[in-house]
Amino acid sequence: MSNHSLIWAGVPHNSDGVVFQARIFHGFQRFHVSRRVLEEVFGLERKASDARQLEVFYAVFAEILSHARDKRSIAGSDTVALVPADFPTCDRAAHAVHAGAGARRLQ
Repeated sequence: MSNHSLIWAGVPHNSDGVVFQARIFHGFQRFHVSRRVLEEVFGLERKASDARQLEVFYAVFAEILSHARDKRSIAGSDTVALVPADFPTCDRAAHAVHAGAGARRLQ
């Protein structure tokens, strides 16, 4: 069993990205990946639906979790916001191509 795993994920009422809870070693931590991060880092198209935000999130979840556990390796009770600067090594061009293909597939 992995020390890092997704427990749950959902889009908040304001449709701003995805909030998720993950197991970080021996504890649980909530994170928030804003719509801005999904757009700027992972190629989510503007004004995408809640379902599309989740689709992109799940497609790149391993990468998001990798950066999330770097930002917060020991679980706490607060929700940690992930910002574009937390993803300096992401290949934005590759994600934009991937996200665009998914949008075309849904149309």
